[in-house]
Amino acid sequence: MSKERAIGRAEKRQYDLPLNRGSGTGFLVILIALMTFLGMLALSASFALSAMTHRWSSGLENRISIEIPTQDETGKLLDRPTIRTLTQNIAEGLKGTPGIVSIHALDDAEITKLVEPWLGTDLAKTDIPIPGIVAIETSTSDSQTLQAIHNKISAITPNARMDTHEEWLSDLLRFTGAMKLVAMILAIVIAVTTVTAVSGAVRSRMALHRAEVELLHLMGASDKYITRQFQRHSMILALRGGIAGAVFGGIILVLIGWIAGQMGVAILPDFHLEPVQIAMLALTPFAASLIATISARWTVGRVLATFP
Repeated sequence: MSKERAIGRAEKRQYDLPLNRGSGTGFLVILIALMTFLGMLALSASFALSAMTHRWSSGLENRISIEIPTQDETGKLLDRPTIRTLTQNIAEGLKGTPGIVSIHALDDAEITKLVEPWLGTDLAKTDIPIPGIVAIETSTSDSQTLQAIHNKISAITPNARMDTHEEWLSDLLRFTGAMKLVAMILAIVIAVTTVTAVSGAVRSRMALHRAEVELLHLMGASDKYITRQFQRHSMILALRGGIAGAVFGGIILVLIGWIAGQMGVAILPDFHLEPVQIAMLALTPFAASLIATISARWTVGRVLATFP
């Protein structure tokens, strides 16, 4: 057995330095738990935003909505039968247009269901006019196809409005992109904070046990051997904190998913996670432990380089 392996043999964890003693250990565990919790939230937010972006962009790609307003060109209020007739005329007039895959004129029940979250469930029982809507799916969104559709609609009723969803969808994509960038920046800040905290804790421990470290040097222990002790200590503390933070984060994410499901609002991000995403979240404690281990190794190496 080599001299380095013999040193500390009687210790339960083969520590030749009393690293578990003194204050600050609990604080580091709590800090890493908090960083892991925040990291899980940032990663989950990124997943949710990606799902929302994919859902909206794929659901509205090559789709057009035609709205027949409740007023004509002169501002006269139209009744429901007139709006329904105009809606059917547009749907019939667009049949056979090149580039159109499907045409669907929404009935009053479908439109009422769409506006129900904002106007309530009693709209169908009133005489309030409901705009007509024709949903169109096209094979392409080139300007020639859109212009042909617009010309046919204008010939039937000039008051109808055509919405390709591009303007507000681009705004939504910019918003989700900005939020994903914020989540990424937050993840970087969390990683930097963890590195700083571990490095500070290791420097403090090395300053506290400087005499013991120098004694190990005199006894023949190499820098690599001493570094491994601090590495292992930091790894165990980070793993404890990371697991605690991940458990708490998992509970919060399940609670958020349950609340979102109870609300049933379609515009909210989808909090349903795929198995791969769940696996990535489960690996966050190990990522925190890896960061702590690398930080400890780097810090100990720099401090030992200053020793005589």
